[in-house]
Amino acid sequence: MPEPCGRPERIVTVEEHVLPDFLSEYLDGARNNLDAAYWAEAEHRLRDVGHERLAAMDAHGVTVQVLSPTAPGIQVEPDPAKATRLAARTNDWLAEVVASAPDRFAGFATVALQNPAAAVRELHRAIGELGLVGVLVNGHTCGSYLDEPQYQEFLEAVAELGVPLYLHPANAPDAAAWTAGHPQLRGPLFGWGVETAAHFLRLLCSGVFDRPATRELTVILGHAGEGLLAAPSRLDSRWQVANAQRHGLRLDHPPSHYLRTNLFVTTSGVTDPPAFWAAIAGAGAERVAVALDYPMEEMGPQLAALRARWRVDELDAGADDELLERVAWRNISELLGLTPAPAIPATSAPAAINGIPVRR
Repeated sequence: MPEPCGRPERIVTVEEHVLPDFLSEYLDGARNNLDAAYWAEAEHRLRDVGHERLAAMDAHGVTVQVLSPTAPGIQVEPDPAKATRLAARTNDWLAEVVASAPDRFAGFATVALQNPAAAVRELHRAIGELGLVGVLVNGHTCGSYLDEPQYQEFLEAVAELGVPLYLHPANAPDAAAWTAGHPQLRGPLFGWGVETAAHFLRLLCSGVFDRPATRELTVILGHAGEGLLAAPSRLDSRWQVANAQRHGLRLDHPPSHYLRTNLFVTTSGVTDPPAFWAAIAGAGAERVAVALDYPMEEMGPQLAALRARWRVDELDAGADDELLERVAWRNISELLGLTPAPAIPATSAPAAINGIPVRR
């Protein structure tokens, strides 16, 4: 493994997965998506929350991992009572893992949205009592999506607590026609990105980010934004002609506005500089953070892209020191309330980073 070298000062990674033994029953979908030998090694690493994981972090210069149980977790459990019990057990387990190395680990809460009222109660407990720093939802819950009315109170609770919602991929509830004969397209190769981007757009198009109680809600998407930031102008132009008039849907702003105000993007599993720069341009320099998707992805190539400053030789462009530090640890530390996360002094903070204005 490579030795850490040079900048950045710290590296905090935010889509890093674990597996408590009592959630193993929900892994059939993951096993079906992935090569058997690859999955066997990944499952070994998922179960490790001690020496091996910390040694890998040290070897690659990773300061902190923000942990979450691997997909799909309890969201495919049809029994609401069982799911609720497992959510509490998962959060208790994860809080113990974080307590075992509090300077190296933080954690995202698990909630059982099969019972939305219970999910709200567990969210308050996980954040307020256990000290978890956000909540991660693995896509749909038994085929239902977060824009549906029964989840309004849950979204309001997330916003009220001031923590982010990480919207993580999972298999779609039904196989789309375009996957017929190509089951590999349902999983992480392609289908996960389509499913997760569509889930975020459901929230956006339903007006969640216009409602007073959820206007400040931050949703995190991994994998450089699940493809949403490649062409925001296309979303804006097609929204205007295909939705506002024809279907009677209304938003206070064009879709690209919400990509800059309610979306936070991580680089999990992505080493392509153009995807990184699209995220910076579309979401903002202060709303992008590095993530590794460990152990589903190897640490080395992704951290090499970070340390290479996401350079594009053809454009003679690369991240400057300020942007590098923001993406490596500062942005996510500020979002999650991790310490140390010193604020940028107002007297020295630049008005723009790599030519992109910084919002105050």
